[in-house]
Amino acid sequence: MATARIGLLFSTTGPYSALGRSALDGALMAVAEVNARNGLTLVPVCADPRGVPADYERLAAELLGRGDLRHIVGGITSWSRKDMIPVMERHGALLWYPCPYEGFECNDHVVYLGACPNQHLVPLIDHVLRKGHRRAFLVGSNYVWGWETLRVAREWFAGGQGGEVTSERYLPLGDTDCGHLIEEIAAQQPDLIVNSLIGPSSHAFMQALSRLDLPGGRPLVISANQTEADLDILGPAADGMLSIGAWFETLDDLSTVAFRNRIAGHYGASYRASCNFATAYTAVHLLARGLERAGHDDPRAVFEAVAGSPEDTVLGPVTIDPVTRHTSLIPRLAMAESGRFRIVDDPKIALAPDPYLARVRAPVPPRATPNLRIVS
Repeated sequence: MATARIGLLFSTTGPYSALGRSALDGALMAVAEVNARNGLTLVPVCADPRGVPADYERLAAELLGRGDLRHIVGGITSWSRKDMIPVMERHGALLWYPCPYEGFECNDHVVYLGACPNQHLVPLIDHVLRKGHRRAFLVGSNYVWGWETLRVAREWFAGGQGGEVTSERYLPLGDTDCGHLIEEIAAQQPDLIVNSLIGPSSHAFMQALSRLDLPGGRPLVISANQTEADLDILGPAADGMLSIGAWFETLDDLSTVAFRNRIAGHYGASYRASCNFATAYTAVHLLARGLERAGHDDPRAVFEAVAGSPEDTVLGPVTIDPVTRHTSLIPRLAMAESGRFRIVDDPKIALAPDPYLARVRAPVPPRATPNLRIVS
């Protein structure tokens, strides 16, 4: 097909606007690259839901209701994805979702390009447990991402590796009132904090935590959703935070170096790209390949054209599982230092998705041996 209209639905204003702007920038750069080739022309139709869940549903319906658009790349939060799914189902359309999420979902109208729990939280927690961290304070935004990621974290720490959860706390999405959390951390003095907050909530929490003076120093903070889009806002408060992602701008492989050069040429040398940028960029390129191979925009045919076989991307070689519709990804660990992420571990091998944690389960705590005695 010569021309295809695609929807780009990201919140570039509202409570997590930095994440949305980064993802939209990545998607638009990919559109420009596809259109620079001789062949398919993508016509992006952009909409800003402002972080309002109902607006995701409304705008998705408006885009698909045009009748000439059957694919949407977008959504940041799981709340937004879940609000869009019924609209995708009604219109027989396909959502290309580019962000890490909590797993335990599989829908025929979604391509899951972000990491699921066995590719983000599980390897992250396994890493810190091996390093000897045991007492964990869990904090998240009060919606499905926070609930489910912290549930997985709780199960892993409560397993048979000697971990302990000191508290599990939530903030409303966008809330920045976190003084009570800091007081509780000061009282409990955990050696680890699992941060599943997003946007301004995370920024306020990390800033407040950086001012906390504890005898043993600040606990290690780990996160499965903090990216370069957060670092400029956090400043020194991010230093020492351990994050996991499918891509970081400080990777030194030839593919990433070439990608950074293209980003600099498109947005300027000072532009900070994030995992959301790279994954949304990948989503558009994979969608374009599917459209070209299928020769039309039928969602089923487009999906089948890119699923099941390895595809070279800026994330590395990835494969979309044709059954679960999730993507193999490389889980990379990085430490925030002086406004950048230093790569701590890059396994260089993509990890197959396991969205329901069917192949990897939390360790079972050992059962206490009963104290038995023979009585007559």
